[in-house]
Amino acid sequence: MDFEGTYTLQAAPEEVWAHLMDQQTPQSSIPGIERLERLGKETYAFTIHVKHAPLRGAYAGHATVVEQRYPFSYRMTVEGEGQTGKLRGEWAVELRAYNENTVIAYRGSLHLSKAGALLPESLIKGTIKILIQQFFTALADQLRTTTRRSFSGAPEGMHAGAELEQINSGHADVSSYPEQVTLLHRVVRWLRLGDNDPVLEEQWATRLRRFGMASALLLLVWIGTRLPKKFGVHGVTRP
Repeated sequence: MDFEGTYTLQAAPEEVWAHLMDQQTPQSSIPGIERLERLGKETYAFTIHVKHAPLRGAYAGHATVVEQRYPFSYRMTVEGEGQTGKLRGEWAVELRAYNENTVIAYRGSLHLSKAGALLPESLIKGTIKILIQQFFTALADQLRTTTRRSFSGAPEGMHAGAELEQINSGHADVSSYPEQVTLLHRVVRWLRLGDNDPVLEEQWATRLRRFGMASALLLLVWIGTRLPKKFGVHGVTRP
């Protein structure tokens, strides 16, 4: 079965590439990863526990990174065995710069043994989509944390000047500033309005913020129209 999709991250392709190629990233971002050990230059042994049906269970195998073109694309192959029998997969990943962001496009295929092939394909694809979204969400959080550390390490005055310049030019990366991760962002993520895409999530947060301000103004107007009916000119309650 085949699968593909895109995800937008608020960082430059070089920074995203560095995280993707760092062994610490999959160890902290792949859902259910229990072991990741380097066997060769680009080959890793893994053990992973999937918590979602119908692929629920433990899997072990090898993954290899091939055909790297820094920082634009790479391809990976994986072979393993688990609850559904043997599996073999491969996928290609492309990184494209878009303004100050990076759009990741991925496409791949997964081949299961006869036992696994009996499982509903739609459910398997749904589980894979959930795992991919969880991975990119964790990766986006890591990139935010890295960016915040780089800003906090800047000399005093430089941080404020750079931030003001970015905001005025309209190119501020909102995920770089922890104070802007508001309740609205959490609500947007909880409702999955942005499909775990940081750029779309920020757009939805802006829409909700504008809607909230408009609602507050309407509420104040309504209260203002009701007050004269209950109070006199000098604040004395009318009979």
